[in-house]
Amino acid sequence: MVSTGARFNYIITIHNKEELIYDVVISALLCCGSNSHIYCVLDGCTDRTECVIDEILKKYTEVPLTKLYMPDVHELLSINAALKQSPQDMYGYNIILQDDVILADINWEQKVLKLYEWAGKYLGIISFRLGVNLKRDWGVSDEVPPFQDYVENAYGHGLPNTEVLLPGQFTYRAVPIKSPICIPCKIVGEVGLCNEQLAPWDDTEYAVRALKAGYKNGVFALKFYSKVEWGHTRKAGDQKTSATLSKNLALTRTWYKDCWDKEFFHVSDNKIYDVPGLVSKITTAEAMEYRKKAVLCLKKYKRKRAFSVAGLCNLSKVVVNKIRKKFFGKITKHE
Repeated sequence: MVSTGARFNYIITIHNKEELIYDVVISALLCCGSNSHIYCVLDGCTDRTECVIDEILKKYTEVPLTKLYMPDVHELLSINAALKQSPQDMYGYNIILQDDVILADINWEQKVLKLYEWAGKYLGIISFRLGVNLKRDWGVSDEVPPFQDYVENAYGHGLPNTEVLLPGQFTYRAVPIKSPICIPCKIVGEVGLCNEQLAPWDDTEYAVRALKAGYKNGVFALKFYSKVEWGHTRKAGDQKTSATLSKNLALTRTWYKDCWDKEFFHVSDNKIYDVPGLVSKITTAEAMEYRKKAVLCLKKYKRKRAFSVAGLCNLSKVVVNKIRKKFFGKITKHE
């Protein structure tokens, strides 16, 4: 394993994902350097997810992997549980992903370090998927959400009306949206954990807190796979997405009512940058082709004619298997 000098904490929040979790965890293992640690937060799992993780622990012992248990509390509290268990008082980064994300970029950690070195010490939270800016009147409007300037990684879900980032490209945005995301350890040490009043999940308030502390957030495109069909393992009624977003925005507006109009909340630089040495014609062409398929897939999903999870896993499984073979030799089929 390559030593980067930085600590990388991979935090995976998991709820009943036995059919996909093997590839998710293996993909994180393949990204790990010699100073990396994986935290699998088993959040109310009632299927065989933990058994699959135990199989991985038996096979791959080089990278420390810790299992944490939460009583079905959803994402935000699960992330906090892992942040509390991992060292945040050192030079390092927290890579936070949900149980439907397969990391697929080679040299993930080195590329993250390259970005932060290039962008400078005030680069804050980054999303590898999606980011938005706050509208000028976000603090006083009733709009839900008060977002604009959407930008998405080409390996995202294929959202309409968004600017597209290709692998190795970066752009500034006020609010990075999960997942995966990266939160530098120094930010956790400076601004604290996620606010648990905002459970079950939050993106906006934590990003606003980082902006207020003087950081600039953004979106950085690296290769990963995460189909929209792979999510939604909880009952639809448990999600309450719109209600949660409305509640959290109301609280955030209240907490920042005295400074919501400050300039540091508003990103004026929306330029897309090629991070030096990280953009190539091959990765660009692959990403553009993937993007076309993702857009079509999302349209079919919205029409309730999506492909099965098993069928959609094929592409990512082929890629992950190639990576596994390169690093671990002969592949043993996982049952």
